[in-house]
Amino acid sequence: MDYQFITSDKDLAEFCQQLALGDYCAVDTEFIREKTYYPLLSLIQIANEHHMACIDPFAIDNFEPLRQLFQNQYVVKVFHSPSQDLEILYQQFAEVPSPIFDTQLAAAVLGFQHQISYADLVFGVTGTRLEKKHTRADWSKRPLSDDELDYAMDDVRYLRPVYHQMKTDLEEKKRSSWIEKDLLAMSESSFYEIDTSLLWQRLKGVQKLKGQQLFIAQQLCKWREQRAQQRNRPRRWIAADDWIIEISKKKPSSIEQLSSIREIPEKVIERQGKMILQIVEQALQSDASQWPEVHKPRSLNPAQQALGDCLMGICRMIAEDNNIAIATFATRKDIDNLILNQKASRLAQGWRFNMAGELLLGFIHGQSSLVVKQGELQLCSDGDS
Repeated sequence: MDYQFITSDKDLAEFCQQLALGDYCAVDTEFIREKTYYPLLSLIQIANEHHMACIDPFAIDNFEPLRQLFQNQYVVKVFHSPSQDLEILYQQFAEVPSPIFDTQLAAAVLGFQHQISYADLVFGVTGTRLEKKHTRADWSKRPLSDDELDYAMDDVRYLRPVYHQMKTDLEEKKRSSWIEKDLLAMSESSFYEIDTSLLWQRLKGVQKLKGQQLFIAQQLCKWREQRAQQRNRPRRWIAADDWIIEISKKKPSSIEQLSSIREIPEKVIERQGKMILQIVEQALQSDASQWPEVHKPRSLNPAQQALGDCLMGICRMIAEDNNIAIATFATRKDIDNLILNQKASRLAQGWRFNMAGELLLGFIHGQSSLVVKQGELQLCSDGDS
């Protein structure tokens, strides 16, 4: 094997000390979350140019050396599409690794397909096709086979050459600055914290509710989240979305009324019925000022829709000039938001602003115009002939 399998505090401390001497390390995790609220961290794979290891978190008592490595500002932590990995590491260490480099984000501004997978990016950079035979493995079981461990290590083994290529290409094309703000945002702890007061917005069918019904749904979602955390069970095991929607609509005041809602199993009513009724009762006593507000999206008028069509045309030109899929940096929603509220649009932020947002705002403010020259659409600044 070209890697260690770390199962002791001593080996972990020594490994982290070795990686601290480098300038980067590739990181990936394996986890299980089907039957729990909190993902069960089952493996941590880390590698740099000279050292590579698969860490068994079930065998480690002292994670402090790893925590220090993740917070070492001289060592870049390299991930591919890291949102889930960072969420798990935040739950484990109460802080997010920093600084971070995301190879999927880098690929997006370098002309690769939209949200490219790790396997496709590895093939595109190295020509190596990764196997998929253990994609459904139970990483929490022990012992894991050598074949499973080697498969898991591929997620950092090939991340190293991908990182070097992405980093080189960004520097050559002078696009490193485009993704700096996005990468910094990934290390913000607030991004991985749950605002329970807003969970109602994720309910399937929430558009069927209004006013007081929304407040009931909001309170039920808060209760469900807290109970799921306390019991470490998936929130859908505590209460399904359709139960919450029906309870909010019908506002039951007794066990009999609650039982008439077909979606709710009898066992749930026996165990949690009184609590649910109590939540509904308290919500019904609330003042209208407490009810959540539904912000209906503003619609574009005909003139703004025509402007949006022009902006989309400009985006297509920019995408072609930069060899980037348009879906990577601009959707019609992004353009509409730019017209209605510049701060709400992704095109007014980060690398998207550098690539397209500034040009689009210039067009909106009359500082440039679209013309047709030799059958091709072109964007011309004021004063251009």
